[in-house]
Amino acid sequence: MNTNSVINTRVFVNPDSKPRRIRQYLKQALSMLRSAGFQLSVYFTQGAGEIMIKARQAALEGYDAIIIAGGDGTLNEGINGILPNQVTVGILPFGGSNVLARELKIPLNPLEAAQVICQRHKKRIDLGLIHGRYFSMMASCGYDAYAISRTSRRIKKIIHRYAYVWAGIKDFLGYQPSEIHVNLDDGKVMDTGTFVVLGNTHFYGGFHQITPFAEVDDGFLDVCVYKGTTQIGLIQFALNMLSKKHLNMRDVRYYRVKKAILYSEKPTLVQVDGDIFGNLPMTAEVAPKILEIYY
Repeated sequence: MNTNSVINTRVFVNPDSKPRRIRQYLKQALSMLRSAGFQLSVYFTQGAGEIMIKARQAALEGYDAIIIAGGDGTLNEGINGILPNQVTVGILPFGGSNVLARELKIPLNPLEAAQVICQRHKKRIDLGLIHGRYFSMMASCGYDAYAISRTSRRIKKIIHRYAYVWAGIKDFLGYQPSEIHVNLDDGKVMDTGTFVVLGNTHFYGGFHQITPFAEVDDGFLDVCVYKGTTQIGLIQFALNMLSKKHLNMRDVRYYRVKKAILYSEKPTLVQVDGDIFGNLPMTAEVAPKILEIYY
């Protein structure tokens, strides 16, 4: 590894992630990167979906790396923008949950995370792929997607990941679960549930773990299927998940697969890395070691 070589790098900053932390840490983090040989071009985003377009432009213009200063949603856009081009990704965690950073043991302090990038150590990780869209952490359908759809962007800016919790609580009684059909590895397993999570990481929404055995470089997606149909049962599942006992529940199944097809007779929302993606049906596959990342 040549630590003296210049790395032509595009930095994408989401100013809405945590403005106070950005003001506190960003300038020094960028200075550290420049001192370590990263030639930086910095862009502050102005709206959702913009980074995907700008990251694709950066890849086509020949940048060696992109660095995402923001949260998990911003990171998802950046990843989807650069692929399938071979551009290394760095993470400066300024979001509310920072799930992929936690998974890769990247420090949540932006200056310490910048130091990780400065070391230039790289790792190739798997991603999930749904209808042309990559995800690094998880995709799911059921109550969490419903809660995300009910989350106010204004409230999210104020309380970050806890906005999902608030939306989930205030709209809980109005939720009507759908029966979700699950076809795994082209029919090797057929199942049904009301809440299904496809995990590429074992962390979910911060430090919680719905798919605790998932690894980002094992070539599989881990699937957790909750089969209960009552509101009380869903509360019990959530409480057991918090105490890491949900896999012991009789209404829970767990699988490791390379492909999953999910469908439902009723309109059922899907969320990907914390953002609404659309409705079922969906086909998800693992894309092994497709992304190179500083860690």
